Amino acid sequence: MKTTVYKSLALIFYLISLSILLYCIKIRLTPFVYIKTNYRMILLIISCILIYLGGFILVKKLNYNKRIFKINLVVYFIIYTITICTLTLFDEIFGRQGINFIKWNDNLLNSYINTSFNIVPFKTIRLFTHGYQQGIVSFRNFSINIFGNFLAFMPYGIFLPLLFKSMNKYKNFLITMILIVLLIEILQFVTMSGSCDIDDLILNVLGASIVYFITKIKFINKFIRKILLYE
Repeated sequence: MKTTVYKSLALIFYLISLSILLYCIKIRLTPFVYIKTNYRMILLIISCILIYLGGFILVKKLNYNKRIFKINLVVYFIIYTITICTLTLFDEIFGRQGINFIKWNDNLLNSYINTSFNIVPFKTIRLFTHGYQQGIVSFRNFSINIFGNFLAFMPYGIFLPLLFKSMNKYKNFLITMILIVLLIEILQFVTMSGSCDIDDLILNVLGASIVYFITKIKFINKFIRKILLYE
């Protein structure tokens, strides 16, 4: 009897989670239908919690193979990656105005390159810091561009080493992170949905690297693995 109840409960959690994910996808793809970014993030967090609970019941209560939690982690990784791509390429919270591919013969191309392409390290960071200190840049814009970029890729410091053994070597992790962020930066530039800025790359990779090294601390690594049932 208990087994049936637990199986049913796990199935309900997974089905509700799937329904939430499908709803979020539908909202994104339906024209003229809008839901605030904050609310959408809350829905995705709830969905991930339900996935976790479903896996926890299957593993802890029904003694299913612990690989279920690795599958769950893959799902989290995919959801987070899609969310990051959505926020950086489409979402208004970062000032995105939709996608318009660059026309290389456009008369405004030079102006666009000057304002949306930066390969000088710390130039943008200094501009935003100085602008905020002078009251020219709002706290919201300063936070999104500095702290937002620093925090955005932090979860990858957990995802990549757990999902891929090769990522437990920092050299491999660093190269992978640089390539991921660089790809997004180039896409932002080419689609005119944002800027291609080396400072974004620095902040994104720095945030992910800090979490990577924190998770290498023995008791923290053990704690994470215990929560995710990797032990």
